[in-house]
Amino acid sequence: MFTQNILFSDGVPCYADETVEDLQRSGLRLLQKKQGFRFGTDSVLLAAYAASFYAASPHRSLRAADLGAGCGAVTLLLGARLPGARILGIESDCASIDVLRRNIALNSLGQRVTALQTDIRTLAGPAWPLPDVPRHLCDLVVANPPYRLPGHGVAPAAASRRQAREEGRLPLEDVFRAAANLLKPGGRLVLVHQAQRLPDVLRMLPDSRFEAKTLRPVQSLSHKAPAIFLLSAVYLGRPGGFRLEKPLLIQSQPGVLDPETLNWYGNEDPLPAQALDLGLIRYPGFAPDCGGDAHGDKDMARQGTL
Repeated sequence: MFTQNILFSDGVPCYADETVEDLQRSGLRLLQKKQGFRFGTDSVLLAAYAASFYAASPHRSLRAADLGAGCGAVTLLLGARLPGARILGIESDCASIDVLRRNIALNSLGQRVTALQTDIRTLAGPAWPLPDVPRHLCDLVVANPPYRLPGHGVAPAAASRRQAREEGRLPLEDVFRAAANLLKPGGRLVLVHQAQRLPDVLRMLPDSRFEAKTLRPVQSLSHKAPAIFLLSAVYLGRPGGFRLEKPLLIQSQPGVLDPETLNWYGNEDPLPAQALDLGLIRYPGFAPDCGGDAHGDKDMARQGTL
């Protein structure tokens, strides 16, 4: 279903099981759960790499989608880097979509960023499930898909982390098929993935009519082998023109970010504590069960952005 954005008239709720983080870019803040999957380096690099393809015209009018948006770190960072883009944050998990909606409201991005709750697997099939979102709408799709094959992930007790990190419920093929259904001909898919899965990615992309165009390995330090990679591919792209880029170093020496990576992160001054909490209402309990409406009607007004 299409999830409308929410405006919170009395302030955006923040619950006891959540933190608020300073993204150090354009004053953005991110609510996220204390437990389970939390955003990290991969999200920052993915947003920066995807935006780099539009560096010459960052205010260009674009339609973009973040597949598996979670609480919205990549969605928000992409929105900051591409101020002319209108972005769909697509997520199936009801608790995550609730946090994503609150992050959109907290950062006043409701006019151009939309939370969309749907199962990515339904976007991969021949029957298009979204009457409000035309097929082949997007110029750009970004994805940070689950990295590991089933059985190669984290401990069984960490169910939320397993869902985010293991492919069991979301095969990589479905991510590519969903991206192909969202993208215009010539549109670009940008993803981050584990280095050991590169053969799988390159093998599967042509099945969804993608042509790989750029590959950038990512190393934690110069003497370390790449652990992840950033890749771009064009839907219905012409064969040829593939470029293997120099590795991106996370740290030039232990504990010191490489200057390029520091620029990708953003080096703005941290927000003061007062600004970090601006517009938030802190609640002592956990977020309401998302099986119903997580927030009372008196606290919201709905709006659409497509």
